[in-house]
Amino acid sequence: MKGRVKIKTLSVKFGGINRNEFIDYFLKIGGTLEDDEKIKGPFWEATVGPHTHSEYKALKIQNVLVSIAVEEDKFDGFIAAFQLNFLRCGG
Repeated sequence: MKGRVKIKTLSVKFGGINRNEFIDYFLKIGGTLEDDEKIKGPFWEATVGPHTHSEYKALKIQNVLVSIAVEEDKFDGFIAAFQLNFLRCGG
């Protein structure tokens, strides 16, 4: 992601999903691990933060902040595929 390419970003805090699932997803779609948190792909970069926890009544919920930067012309499709992959339904 160099030069004058416009970049769009998205940061989302996910609850109840292990951070390794995000890292595995980004590696599966062609990314390379730059360090413990950053993964770079051909037109995107993602940062998968450390686990944090929040509490709701008696529940302790694991949270992960995921930040994604994508070339503007590819952003909508990339984010749609990402969100579909991490769609969860309660039951």
